[in-house]
Amino acid sequence: MRQSDLDDLKDVASRQELLAGISRVGESLGFGIATIAFRQGRFDASPVFTSVTSAPPIWVERAGDRELQKIDPVFHRLNTSLEPFFYDADFYARNDAGPLWELAAPHGFVNGVSASLCLGPDRLLFWGFDSDEPLPRDEARRMRMLSDNMLVGVMACAAAIRVLSVPAPVLTDRQLEVLRLVRAGKSSWVISTLMSISEETVNFHIKRIRAILGVSLRHQAVTKAEELGLLD
Repeated sequence: MRQSDLDDLKDVASRQELLAGISRVGESLGFGIATIAFRQGRFDASPVFTSVTSAPPIWVERAGDRELQKIDPVFHRLNTSLEPFFYDADFYARNDAGPLWELAAPHGFVNGVSASLCLGPDRLLFWGFDSDEPLPRDEARRMRMLSDNMLVGVMACAAAIRVLSVPAPVLTDRQLEVLRLVRAGKSSWVISTLMSISEETVNFHIKRIRAILGVSLRHQAVTKAEELGLLD
């Protein structure tokens, strides 16, 4: 792995540059597929994932399936542990997910190395490299590969956040006031009385809040706003 490739990761200004940089590093480590992703929100709720990857488009579409993510042991470990790790057919089998490995293997996800970094409450950066080539067996080489993989994340961290972050939704003071009362269990009629506005206006505010937060129900709006820190 070249120092110049790592240095380049710090200065990327777009998703295309980030993908090109992470792919170069992956190739220097002997991997054909590179992925780096940023999670905003709690893993067990409705987080927002943004990523760049050199994976085949057909697999990218499948991998975005939330139900598939829930049963993928690699995805689960990335979101619950910060230790770098290798994965292969045996890793999936040990986690009762052998059929999932068989589904991914034809797309190049045979063996891989991955890791994640916690960047504060409900924010996580994770990345990995995949190949259909065997992983090294020599313990010294394996430890070096894990160390190199962690270094990639550290060097790419600031730039990845910059180009992958999704701006938090913005609610007006009035909308936040309504949402806090919804969180307190107040009905639209009670909220209208407390705020000295019509019930129709309250429902209009709630409709706009749901649209801004991308949810269907008022309790989902409260949960999403809490995840994003809007009600702190």
